[in-house]
Amino acid sequence: MQVVRFVDQYRLAAHLYGTSASELRARDAGRDRPTQRWLALDGGAPAGAVTAARRPDGRTFLVFAGSDPATIGPLAAAAGAALARSMHTTVDGSASARLTELRAAGFRTELESEAFEVPFGSALAGLRRAWVPTGLTIRSAAGADPARLFTLDNTLRHLTPGTDGWRGDRKWFLDELAEAPPFDPDAYLVAIDEANGEYAAMVRVWRNPTGPRLGFVGVLPQYRNTVIAAALLRQALGAAAGWGHATFATEASTTNRAVHPRLVRLGGVSRGRFLQMVCG
Repeated sequence: MQVVRFVDQYRLAAHLYGTSASELRARDAGRDRPTQRWLALDGGAPAGAVTAARRPDGRTFLVFAGSDPATIGPLAAAAGAALARSMHTTVDGSASARLTELRAAGFRTELESEAFEVPFGSALAGLRRAWVPTGLTIRSAAGADPARLFTLDNTLRHLTPGTDGWRGDRKWFLDELAEAPPFDPDAYLVAIDEANGEYAAMVRVWRNPTGPRLGFVGVLPQYRNTVIAAALLRQALGAAAGWGHATFATEASTTNRAVHPRLVRLGGVSRGRFLQMVCG
């Protein structure tokens, strides 16, 4: 097996990504940074690929493509030699062959998360008694101050396992708020302290074509002794329930003692676990 640095071999790589050469080229052109990719060739034919992407938290993630797990080790080695930094990746916890190859390549688990499908009915029933604490008010992100919302997002991500160190891109963040229909102002909410104007907590449910997805709910430490998280969830999920779907998708770290147990109590049905792994 031979591993080569990807330059412009779109015709070779396209089928590994389930797309056409022109579509893959356009996707790469839309990236903020030049694409870093490697191809694994077996007898000259493409057998696998890996793309490196740097996230706003400083972590470099490898995204593997192709169905042959045997390509993972050689691709990871090539990427590691070129990048010379710690590398991260995510993998389905049930993909035993891929896990074996990743571990053989030096990857170890740093975070385990569980995917859920949650019925709106049971979730809203479980949140029916949630109330907005005195002194706090809930506002749509559409009416919030963009700079302060961006700061809150960065702060909460920094406090979340797996995204600590996050330093978001302001333009990318604001672009998300302008992307309809995924952004729906009725289900992207912020809680504000009426006494000092501090942005205290937030929740966002994305209106994706495949169905609603609870993307994030977070509360600053000084407000975690309140029920504001439940109140935000109740209002956001109440809006999302009107989008024509019976359930919503989400995920949570299995070590998150606030969110993971709550999703189970709200009727969440497990759709599998996935691992965030690191090498180096």
